[in-house]
Parts: sequence; C-alpha cells; structure tokens
Amino acid sequence: MIKKIIALIIMAGLFSSQAQGAYLTTFWGVRALGMGTAYTAVADDSDAPLYNIAGIAVMDKPEVTFMSSKAFTGLEGVDISFDYAAFVLPLDKRIGSFSAAWAYEGSTGVRSESDMSIGYARGLNDIFSLIGLKADWMQLSAGVNARYLRVETDNVDGPGNTIIQETQAFDVGVLARFSNGISVGYSGKYLNAPDIGLRMGDPIYATNVLGVAYFNKDLPILHLPYFTIAADWQNRNGQNDIKVGAESRILDGALALRMGGWSEQIDFGAGYGFEFGRDKKSRLSIDYAFGLLIGGIRDSTGSHFFSLTYRFP
Repeated sequence: MIKKIIALIIMAGLFSSQAQGAYLTTFWGVRALGMGTAYTAVADDSDAPLYNIAGIAVMDKPEVTFMSSKAFTGLEGVDISFDYAAFVLPLDKRIGSFSAAWAYEGSTGVRSESDMSIGYARGLNDIFSLIGLKADWMQLSAGVNARYLRVETDNVDGPGNTIIQETQAFDVGVLARFSNGISVGYSGKYLNAPDIGLRMGDPIYATNVLGVAYFNKDLPILHLPYFTIAADWQNRNGQNDIKVGAESRILDGALALRMGGWSEQIDFGAGYGFEFGRDKKSRLSIDYAFGLLIGGIRDSTGSHFFSLTYRFP
C-alpha cells in the first residue's frame, strides 16, 4: 500500500495533472532524451514518431528501436517505468514512409498510460518540381500521426476496481532541412485536445512545438565532429517551455555524446553504433541517457534509459 501511495505522489507531483502523465512530458526515445528532447528539427530516426512525424520521411532504410528504463533510482519500493518501441518503414519516395509506435509509462498495480500510434510522412520536393519550382537547397517533408491513448487506474474505489479511459488524438508535422546544415521543424500534437479525465473533464491540451537545429560534420573553430545543436520552443495551453540539446559523434561517428535539458530536467547521453553484415549496410546502436530532475524528487538519484536500435540494410 505504501509503495502505491509513493508512486501516486511521484506521478502527481511530477506531472501535476488529474489524469495525465507521460502525455505532458515526453520521456521516450533515448537519443532524443539525451539531447534534452530538443528533437523537433532533428527527428531523423525511429524516435521521430512522437517528436515530429515528418522526420520519418527523411529516412531511407527501415529501422526498429526498443527502449526500457529505470526511473527515479534510489526510491525504495517504487517501480515506475518508461518503455518505447517503434518501427519505421520508408518506401519509394513517391509513396512515403510509415511508422508504428508504442509508448508506456506507469507503475504496476497503480496506474499506467500507453500511447499507440500509426504515422505517415512524405517528402514534398517532387511536388514542387511538378509546378516548375526547384528546391535543391532544401528537403521538405510533412506527415500526420494517429494516436490511441489509454489510461488504466487501479484500486480507484477499492481493491480490484480498475478504471480504463480511452481516447484518440492526432498530430501533424513539418520538417525543412537546408543544404547549409540548418533544419527547422514544427510539430502539432494532440491537436484535437482529447479528454482523458477520470470523473471530470481533463483535456490533453494541444501542443505546438517549433524547433531549429544545426548540423556540421566538423564544427568550425571547436572542430567537434558530426556536431548537432538543437532548440525547441513549446507552447501548451499558454505555458511556454524552452528545450536545448547537443550531440557530437566521435570515432568516425561510432560514439555519440549528448547533453541537454529544459526547466525541469537536465539530461546526458551516450551511444555506440557499428555497421555489420554484407557490405556493412546493417547498423546496430546501443544508447543510454540519464535524466535528473532539477530540484526534483528527494532521495532519487535520477532516471536511466536504455535502447537498442537496428537499421536494416
């Protein structure tokens, strides 16, 4: 019983909403987390479905990722986890790319929130060509994401009484990548403001995110290899948040070092990827991120996130 009370206090204090948790703050995608979730204008891998669905259109090979976590370590008897799995299937450029993703946040026997989504995105440059416009200096893509949200709360009115709430939401995304290394992205999430309240209205307010990023294979002056710096501005129900993050890939791009954060959390991350198989066209990446709440939960030594990502040949 004490374990459940502690878990509920943590989840309520962390997310400060009647029925929402992970829908307010994204704790999924290890590479994105390592960059402080400033990912709207980066979004070029299987973390994209929940950050900017337009990003799956820039991928040229199928990719699958699996993530697990150990959240709020140091708190005895508390078992809150964040899990994520996604698959992205790029097809012919004229057809576009598809994604399927599943995300979970919760504490066993207390409450859980899950998010299942199916997304589609496509590059738009060929459409410009049809109307006589050339955009060789820019790669533009757009996409849409359909989401099924489910909240399960246990022991609401006594032992064994479980209440399940279900609703749907949709996102849209746009991503513009310029030849000079600058990228600009927009992601509109929960645009229909779905209601996930238990006994009273509790809408998940529409969230608008604008992102900008810069990539350079060799950052001038500092000479940081494969360097990315990114920033997101997020607006939800009148509340603004700024997120920033950076990544550098050393050892010929094999080892990634990341850091970032926002007003509530600071993040660090690392990852290692290697090619294998015939002509070394397959790639396996192992990633880790560490998140520490700023002025956060007493006695917690932070959260740990792990993922395994496979890029098909």
